[in-house]
Amino acid sequence: MTVGDPDSTAPAVAATGSVAGAVPAGGPPPAPPTPPRLELRNLTKRFGPVLAVDDVSLAVRPGTVHALLGENGAGKSTLMNLVFGVHRADAGTVHVDGRQVAVRGPGDAIGAGIAMVHQHLKLVPSFTVTETLLLASHRAIGRRLDLATAARQVSELSERLGLAVRPDDRIGDLSLGARQRVEILTALHRDARLLVLDEPTTVLAPAEIDGLFALLRRIRDAGHAVVLITHRMSEVFAVSDEISVLRRGRLLDTAAVAATTPARTLGLVVGDSARPAPAPPPAGPPGEVLLDVRDLRVVSEPGSTGLRGVHLQVRGGEIVALAGVEGNGQHELVEVLAGIRRAAGGEVTVEGRPVDVTSRGGRRDSAVGVVPEDRHREGLVLDLTIAENLVLDRLAPVSKAGFLRRRLIHAHGTSAVEAHGVRAPSARVPVRQLSGGNQQKVVLARVLGAGPRVLVVSQATRGLDAGAAAAVLDRIRRARDDGAAVLFVSSDLDEVRAVGDRIAVMFDGKVVGDLDRAEASVERIGALMLGDEPLPAQKGTGR
Repeated sequence: MTVGDPDSTAPAVAATGSVAGAVPAGGPPPAPPTPPRLELRNLTKRFGPVLAVDDVSLAVRPGTVHALLGENGAGKSTLMNLVFGVHRADAGTVHVDGRQVAVRGPGDAIGAGIAMVHQHLKLVPSFTVTETLLLASHRAIGRRLDLATAARQVSELSERLGLAVRPDDRIGDLSLGARQRVEILTALHRDARLLVLDEPTTVLAPAEIDGLFALLRRIRDAGHAVVLITHRMSEVFAVSDEISVLRRGRLLDTAAVAATTPARTLGLVVGDSARPAPAPPPAGPPGEVLLDVRDLRVVSEPGSTGLRGVHLQVRGGEIVALAGVEGNGQHELVEVLAGIRRAAGGEVTVEGRPVDVTSRGGRRDSAVGVVPEDRHREGLVLDLTIAENLVLDRLAPVSKAGFLRRRLIHAHGTSAVEAHGVRAPSARVPVRQLSGGNQQKVVLARVLGAGPRVLVVSQATRGLDAGAAAAVLDRIRRARDDGAAVLFVSSDLDEVRAVGDRIAVMFDGKVVGDLDRAEASVERIGALMLGDEPLPAQKGTGR
């Protein structure tokens, strides 16, 4: 139809005089368009009354890195679990390279060329890289295990993509970044044409993140498609070609990275969520030392360095952010302060009082509140209600003659839900039904309800969307402003730099650096995290 002639049915004519889109006489027919590597059509999934994935249609093109963003509970992981066959869709279809695929389980997905690298790696520590390849690849297993051929394939694939892993490397001896590359290697060896990565940078140091991104670009340039699930906006714009945003199970938008901005994307992700502005540093200098750790030692275990003489001080009214690649002693330090792990030696004092951390009868000081890193296993009883979880460690005030006073528990829960901004219909809702961000708010409400003078927080925002993370961090800053000494443990460098008034870094079971916020650049913290820049003790290391 010619523009300006609504009644015309003649085809539009190009400047050359030929019909636009027509095939020149005698010329070859146009090549058919390349189908998406992955196409989802009207995918839907319910878990009871919860509509987790709501009629999602999405296309991922070959030769691209496609980021999947959304608030916690938006349906990102559920959507990819439908693609990989962990769950079955209630409605809709999955297409790979233009062909519909029936995904009844992970085996069907693998057969269709789909691989998924989960946040928690699924490897056998005692196996070599070659043995891991054989375990993951059924085609390589016959009556005899051809280790020589498998080893050669490991070397060839590793060299071609720059994976930097060797056939005889033992999984348990590798860094987390190297283990992740082994998972990717096994996926590509199975001829995966679509690679799904779920929060792949959570446990990586900055240099390892750069290496992972370089690897993803090589995989993309080889014609494969990559789906990247992440909550870090900087990662999306560093490595992705396209972005899709989910909210409440529905696909809101898909855009090319070059055609959008971080501000617009963040607006789609958080929607109308309340996001408090970053709080300024405390107005005055910190107070007296409330937490003093001296020469703390914990015997190492498989996968951990233990503690090798940790010195650390935290003053009232300040946040000391503790950075480090996981496995360098942060977990053990938190467990000692929580009273659930016995130290081999050293001293801990809280408000000047010595705490018994070396005997079996030792327990957490009553002035210390701990928010554990795994809210599901260590912070909550998922099948109990919000109100019941809020009184787990303080039953005496809500009981009488050995019986719980349900009305009092509910009233306390209702008040805490309102005070801490927990989004739930009522305090009688089981915490299992809450999003991760609201579950973390429940943990914080319980811990802060006891009025701790020392607050130890481990991985507070792991797995949370931007809006929920901002609300949690704001509540932690308010605890500091109320005079608490806060030890904030995080593997997210941006978060460490934004939250910490001082930043300490752990490597190989020791505190190797203690920096003011102004001098804590990403490069300097990253070097300390990798043990490349040991620093003398400063400020609050207590030495």
